[in-house]
Amino acid sequence: MINRLVRKILNRRQTSSRYPVNLKVKTTIASGDDLEIVSEDLSERGVRLRFESHGLAYVLGNQDELPMEIFPEEKVPSVNVQARLIWAFTPVNGGAVSGWEFLDLKG
Repeated sequence: MINRLVRKILNRRQTSSRYPVNLKVKTTIASGDDLEIVSEDLSERGVRLRFESHGLAYVLGNQDELPMEIFPEEKVPSVNVQARLIWAFTPVNGGAVSGWEFLDLKG
């Protein structure tokens, strides 16, 4: 409790180890269409995704959560997760890079 308070006062978030990994991720966007993307990195708390040809407004609509199906390896079962958008930015070459927090892991 004290550690959390000190981190908040000093504006230091608790970090998780991130692992650069390119995993296939499928999601259903606001329009109801399926979209397949690739992760940039993964931690025990979330995932960083790059949407090459779509902005986040197109992907999310008025939501801040997405269902995701993450495919670790070819012979390993996929993992279903609900994830919430934590941060995002638009690179100069378009698309979007975003960080997602896992809310509910099933798999």
